[in-house]
Amino acid sequence: MKRFFIFLSALVLFAASAAAQSVTTPSPDLKLQYKGARVSNNDVELTVVLTNLSADEVVLNLVGGVYQTGMSGSIVYDNEGNIYEMGNVLVSFGNKSYTEQYSAGNLPSKTPVKCHILVRNVASEAASFAKVKLCFLCPQLGIKNTGICFELDDLKVR
Repeated sequence: MKRFFIFLSALVLFAASAAAQSVTTPSPDLKLQYKGARVSNNDVELTVVLTNLSADEVVLNLVGGVYQTGMSGSIVYDNEGNIYEMGNVLVSFGNKSYTEQYSAGNLPSKTPVKCHILVRNVASEAASFAKVKLCFLCPQLGIKNTGICFELDDLKVR
């Protein structure tokens, strides 16, 4: 019975979040598609697909937290005003985890790669994420000091 309730909740959350969310992609060479959310206790796992539309494989460097240039890195804000940064926000794509600032990984050309964003210890009163920022540096695409941030807005998580 508990599994059925969890499955039903996840299905409802996926349908609601897919309808409400929006994605901002600052680079024409990189595409991000939101696929859904899964809740487990106080953790929320977001699934997205990242596609490199350029002609060549690129290296993406995950930016976590706020670093010396002042650019805010990968971060999640919930609807209750709570902020989740690196340490509570874990990212993986291409079967590799990016748990530290400046973790780097290859993204092949014109091939969709599943990406997971795990937000740990989400406040129990939070019903949605107001903004999810996933920030990378990518020298091959000319994205160096300012970085790129994919932004997903208004994701329902409960």
